[in-house]
Amino acid sequence: MKAFITSIGEPTTDLCAWSLQRLGYEPVIIEGTDTLAEKLVKIYSLATGDFIRVDADVIVNRNLQDLSPFRNQYVWWYQFICFDWYKMDITHGGVHLIKDEALPYLRLHAKEFLQAYRPETELYRLKEFYEPRRCISYYGKLMGLHGYKQDNIQRVKLLKESRNQLDNYDFELYEKVSQL
Repeated sequence: MKAFITSIGEPTTDLCAWSLQRLGYEPVIIEGTDTLAEKLVKIYSLATGDFIRVDADVIVNRNLQDLSPFRNQYVWWYQFICFDWYKMDITHGGVHLIKDEALPYLRLHAKEFLQAYRPETELYRLKEFYEPRRCISYYGKLMGLHGYKQDNIQRVKLLKESRNQLDNYDFELYEKVSQL
């Protein structure tokens, strides 16, 4: 199964690809200065069948190896949880299993959100995925580590500030642990 990695040049991009490859996935790095929305359009045009989408600042673990529990015919998109290095807590996002059944709707609507602030969130909320509910966040297993060893913490802080999310993050602890 293909695993599409969206990267803006994070220092963990190669490690992300390696962590997926060792579990049997075929990593495909979608890298560059394109926006996430543009990268998603590209991914949806390239994808055939079920696939994984991972942020390049995520290092997946062995829990992603067995996807058999996620063969529910009614769920087309699973969003998994990771340990978030910036929050120093568990949170959802960063690793997604998207099934073939979701692709027609993603291809149809992805370009509508090219200017959206959070395009993937907008896609996740499409009516086609909620009537009936086709997308879920799965909290049963931790699927990886998000944000470890990033070299541009200022960019991350600005992003979280622009989303009015600074209170959800513990950058003070992140910086102290990162200095070890």
